[in-house]
Amino acid sequence: MGYFDGASSGSPEAPQVEALAKALAAGYGTDAATFINGRALIPENLESTVVNVVAALKEDCKLLNSMKTVPVKSTVHEVNRRTSHGDYRFLSTPEGGPSRETDQAIERVPFMQKYIQTKRRVTRQMELVDSFEDAYTSEKLSGVEVVCKAAEYNLFHGDSSVVPTDFDGFIPAIKKSASPNIEDLRGASVGSKGEGFFDDMAARVWERGGDLSRVLFPSKLARDIKDLFTDRLRMMVKDQKATFDQLPDYPTAIGSTLRFTGEGAGADKFFHVRGPVAACGDPEKRPNPVSSVAVAALTSQAGSMFAAADAGDYRYTVFAENHSGISTGVSPGGAGTVAAGGGLQLTITPDKSKPVTGLIVCRSAKGGTDVMEMVQIPVGAGATTVFVDLNKDLPGTASMLFLTQERIQPVYKLGQLLPVSTYPLYPVNAAETPFLVMFYGALELRAPEFCAIAENISYPGGLY
Repeated sequence: MGYFDGASSGSPEAPQVEALAKALAAGYGTDAATFINGRALIPENLESTVVNVVAALKEDCKLLNSMKTVPVKSTVHEVNRRTSHGDYRFLSTPEGGPSRETDQAIERVPFMQKYIQTKRRVTRQMELVDSFEDAYTSEKLSGVEVVCKAAEYNLFHGDSSVVPTDFDGFIPAIKKSASPNIEDLRGASVGSKGEGFFDDMAARVWERGGDLSRVLFPSKLARDIKDLFTDRLRMMVKDQKATFDQLPDYPTAIGSTLRFTGEGAGADKFFHVRGPVAACGDPEKRPNPVSSVAVAALTSQAGSMFAAADAGDYRYTVFAENHSGISTGVSPGGAGTVAAGGGLQLTITPDKSKPVTGLIVCRSAKGGTDVMEMVQIPVGAGATTVFVDLNKDLPGTASMLFLTQERIQPVYKLGQLLPVSTYPLYPVNAAETPFLVMFYGALELRAPEFCAIAENISYPGGLY
């Protein structure tokens, strides 16, 4: 059959054109009872497969496993967010007097849908041979697992300002809110703060209308948190198995009860600390290393957190990143020296011959030589990107996430433009069955003031 450019309604080709149009349209608003000879290619919904995979990965994908999902119908999904119920003061009135109007405050918040996809394939030979399980099913399950893990990682670390194809995770979304709840431990450990630290975090959110119920943290903080509750564990001898297999819930002074293990709480494998950074991802599509990095000392900087004890020499390494990976690192010629109240300015020249959207700035502790991740920043529009280090973000530290699960309005949900699905691809000059596994969605953090972050926490193996 040759190329076809069209046919008039009376031409011999017209019936074939109508049949082709019907086949292409079937499944997209056409009555399925009337079409013949095939139907359009449509994605295979893997919702039941995802449920099974996520259930099997219950301890891996804790947040994804515990979040409610809501279908959305647009790539830019808007929700109405209540920011205030109205002023509760000055409402008393004399008998027969006028009443004061106290409208609730509503704002419209857009959430951009983002797309997580992986390409998989099965050779024809694998489909024909007897193996431990069906090859296509095995590859499909593996693809679903990878996509679920990618979504779980994004729920913590996705940052659309650094990698635009990511959706904002909890930590970036909270930090970008108008008045975030952030507790800065400045390099102290959880153990040194004591149990009262959790009371303080609960009170901070409770005063703004939230009710913290779960805590998530990197696995490197698990030992310090367990040590806080050692005496409590020893006292709880009624059910030893339940007691020693998990941390107890912690009732705070204001009435919120924090959960440290179980569904949607505790150590999460995809909640990472700020640690060493190395080149990774697709070598062909990840960015080139930055062209140069220069460091210069600044004096008397507003907002500087370099105290007298922090004055000294610091070393830096900068990595470029995009949605395909991270480049190798580039360091300035030597260390930068900062005085109390000052700052260190990095002037970074990215190599834009390949797409680059963000930069990972790594730094040492004072006087040290080992560098670890400190902060991720977007690449500027100009030839250079300037970053001023005021010692706000400490390299080689960890964060903790505190969540309110439910209030009068939803605090957070997972909006899905498309549930996890497969999409078949046409094989090209190869005896294989290629296909995509896709997830279209994003975190909808609707009440960031009901959540909180503790950051710059010391962890074993870190820099502080």
